[in-house]
Amino acid sequence: MVLRVSPLVLVADIILFLVIGYAALYALRRINRYGEPLNRFLIITAFSLLMASLGRLIDIGDDFAADPEPFIPLEQALYFFSIVGITYGLINYIRSVERRIFPTPVGEVNNGNLPPGGFLYLGDQDSVLEFLGSCKVPTLVVTRSPWKYKESCEHAQALWITQASDQGVGPTKLHVILDSAVKFFQGGGRLIIIDCLEVLILYNDFGSVFRFLSTLKDYAVEAGSTVLLLVGDSTVGDRELMMLKREFTPVKDLKELLRTSS
Repeated sequence: MVLRVSPLVLVADIILFLVIGYAALYALRRINRYGEPLNRFLIITAFSLLMASLGRLIDIGDDFAADPEPFIPLEQALYFFSIVGITYGLINYIRSVERRIFPTPVGEVNNGNLPPGGFLYLGDQDSVLEFLGSCKVPTLVVTRSPWKYKESCEHAQALWITQASDQGVGPTKLHVILDSAVKFFQGGGRLIIIDCLEVLILYNDFGSVFRFLSTLKDYAVEAGSTVLLLVGDSTVGDRELMMLKREFTPVKDLKELLRTSS
């Protein structure tokens, strides 16, 4: 058996085989250890890496073969399916995680239940929950307390604003929140409630939050949907509150929205 390539090429082939093989073994040992979608991703990745490591093993054999040409199509096929498998598994896993974090509309779309535009409400939390039960449209609540809405309103989805978990979105990522809201509108969502204004302002300057809210309102008007901004008594100062009131129509009673749309 005579080495047909330089020793450096052989060493590189062996290192790649060991690295890919170790990665495949690492993924194989973790199959069925976790739930979906991670388990499916591990299965796809493990078998894709096994195909790649087999290709590397054949490539090592080519280093000693007098005529390596017959093995090239097999190597190319193994690498092709390995790359396709890993790409598919990664994209599928990312989409699954995004679907879990960024809610999609739930419930029957009702275009005439709410007036399009932006509205501001200074009332209590119980009224908001009662309002959600009355309007019954696909709703996304951007909130620090998603459990309040999930337990009370079956047609309301929650986008959790948090820095402590990968199940939500950080308060500084206004562009991510906006993108999720726009996709929610495009998917048939009719109402977005912002129930974390104080936290958004705490982690961002008011100007950035105001621009975010104004842009969100514009998307809502374009989609024929509604944005409801919940503002606490001490959330913002008088100047900031006046700016918000100029952009978002104040409502004293949320039932006014239902009467407006009837």
